[in-house]
Amino acid sequence: MKKHILLIINLSIAAVFALNAYAGYAAEGSILQISLDETIKRALATSEELKIKEREIDRAQGVYRETRSGILPHISAELSWSHNLDYPDSAASSYSDHEFNSGVSASQILWSFGKIAYAVNSAKKTVEASRFNREAGRQEIIYTAKLSYYSSLLARNALLITEKSYANVLENKKLLGDRSYGGRSSKYEIIRMNAEVASRIPTVNEARTQFDSATETLRKIIDVDLESKIELSGDFQGKYDDFKFETLVAVMNEYEPSLQSFSKAIESAEEKVKSRHASFLPTLSAFASWSYRGGSNEHPFLNGNELDNYSLAGFKVSIPIWEGGEKQAQLTQSKADKEIAVLKKKQLGKNLLLELKKAYLVYKQYKENLKANIDAVNLAEESFKQTQEMFASGQVTLTDLNDAELLLTNQRLNKEATLFNINITLAEIEKLIAGQYDEQRTDKKS
Repeated sequence: MKKHILLIINLSIAAVFALNAYAGYAAEGSILQISLDETIKRALATSEELKIKEREIDRAQGVYRETRSGILPHISAELSWSHNLDYPDSAASSYSDHEFNSGVSASQILWSFGKIAYAVNSAKKTVEASRFNREAGRQEIIYTAKLSYYSSLLARNALLITEKSYANVLENKKLLGDRSYGGRSSKYEIIRMNAEVASRIPTVNEARTQFDSATETLRKIIDVDLESKIELSGDFQGKYDDFKFETLVAVMNEYEPSLQSFSKAIESAEEKVKSRHASFLPTLSAFASWSYRGGSNEHPFLNGNELDNYSLAGFKVSIPIWEGGEKQAQLTQSKADKEIAVLKKKQLGKNLLLELKKAYLVYKQYKENLKANIDAVNLAEESFKQTQEMFASGQVTLTDLNDAELLLTNQRLNKEATLFNINITLAEIEKLIAGQYDEQRTDKKS
């Protein structure tokens, strides 16, 4: 009996360990490693704004197909049966009690002096403009994803730096403790050291809160469920290329999607104006019809000998003479639309050029700052190590030691802030040149 009880207990313990191992594996499996490329990919896949832009393309294509239908033949069929309940005797020769009619009719515009052709071209240009609008939205989403990812990187690295700072202060406290055994540390120094340790804890907590907040923002952008833990893979790159501003301007003017969209909008407006001018001119069309119809005063459903074939064909010329000024008003609207598009493109071009210039100057400045930051971090690390050695031998004070550690922490944070600013400025430049960074990078590093 005891053997059976021991066997059950052993099996229960094994099951518990197995469940714990599975739970640990499941928890580990829920960790999501996110790189910059994965962030961009997920942001694009889950963006409602991008889906809206795609539906706008579908709508523009629908308008284009609707307009294009004007140059194609229109064919319709008709079938009717009627029972004339009452009609005057004078109309007896024209009406029957029962009438049946079936037939097919067709019409085709032959010449409209370009009214329809220009309208089709205008609608086609609008489709192209909507595609550029989608690309502009795509570049904006990519920029937002990069900004969120880089913000999370900065917050993560700042947390690591503050945790390292806390560890350094604990190490300094240990050095002070070692000195105390030799009777070289005063009570004031011990209290001051404890205060330094305590002051680092809120800093670490604040950095952790900032990191959690940045991670939640990133989670929303890439649409990750709350149960999954996000871990950032990768870091800020260490080297950055130089650019020629003139080449960046040329690339922006050629590839920036918002500018390209306005160019297509101007072309569309020009075609619309031409179509409005053509609407003042005659339209020539052809038509034809065939019908099989007849009437009877005796049979509700007509026999074959009571039905006959009818067919006709012809041409029609429609000449607009006076429509109350409608066409002139439409022409005025189309001309105004064109002028508005031209002015908006000019205005946008100036704004984008200013943004590019500012981003270019800031990028150059932060690149120079990064060199100084790297030197400052290296010197601060060397200074901190030497100060620790000198403090252990009693050559410097506790204040000198704490100042050296604080200098190191601040220089590390300054370096990360500079890296963050470089990357978001570079992301802005890439957005302004429509992601042509890899193909159009200039001024290779010497």
